[in-house]
Amino acid sequence: MERQLNVTTNYGQLAGTWMTHGEPRKTVVLLSGSGPSDRDGNVGPSRFGTYKKLAEALFQMGVNVYRYDKQGIGESDGDFNKVGLHDLVADALTVVNAIKQEPDAGDMYVLGHSEGAVIAPAVQLETDAAGLILLAGFNDSSKKMFLLQADALASEVGSVKGLKGMFYRLTGVPKKIRQRQDDLLERSLRTNVAAFKYRGQVVNAKWIREHASYDVRERLEHVRVPLLALSGDRDVQVPPEHVHSIRTKGDVDSHIIHDMNHLLVERTIPHALLTLHKEYRDAIEAPLHPELIRRLNDWLIKR
Repeated sequence: MERQLNVTTNYGQLAGTWMTHGEPRKTVVLLSGSGPSDRDGNVGPSRFGTYKKLAEALFQMGVNVYRYDKQGIGESDGDFNKVGLHDLVADALTVVNAIKQEPDAGDMYVLGHSEGAVIAPAVQLETDAAGLILLAGFNDSSKKMFLLQADALASEVGSVKGLKGMFYRLTGVPKKIRQRQDDLLERSLRTNVAAFKYRGQVVNAKWIREHASYDVRERLEHVRVPLLALSGDRDVQVPPEHVHSIRTKGDVDSHIIHDMNHLLVERTIPHALLTLHKEYRDAIEAPLHPELIRRLNDWLIKR
């Protein structure tokens, strides 16, 4: 059974979808990645459907699942451009505690994807959830990851061949990419405003500031519950090998899935940050990677 279930917060409502088998069972709350994606994983007109696919797969495994629109996205109240990292954590805490009260909710598991995997440990520590599932996350300071992604893009641009590559190098594009990232970070840290305009776009400075002082490892080291960490070797947004460096006070089961990208689907041909948008468009109709489904199912069965 699937139904709309809204969670009340101090600023309004978080709108979500509750998938229940009609009886108390293991229950998974999904925490989505960064950006203005809704409960299904769609971003504006791009119907990626990552979290809808994930929720349906988990439901088929026999667990209850809740996913929700982030603050200011979809049917949820709020202003997304003013939502910081700590707001996302607070919302997730409110959601998990609310779902705990549902008659059909059993042992709670927090599943985070991308940015969701970074905040999930903090949520587990505050809610005593029975387990953690981290998909396509990273295990380092958020500030370092910001700069690492900029460096990776600059490196790709610098290695482009032909006339286009020559133009990029002559005009200093690779260097400008890192300079702009540094400038954006510096401006965000200098101000106390929630958002500002930068090169014609609204930048969530509050989100950047709070991430700049956040390190997921400081939360993970206190986690005592079982943890499953999965990443794909075709992921160019986060370093896949980070899953093997996760350290907690409990059991950690980590795997790098061959030919899986950041959207958790199979990707067999080479890709890069420069062609990411096209790759993700191509993934809209693709099913979740079969090994991802198998490992999730095997891990949940043992709990």
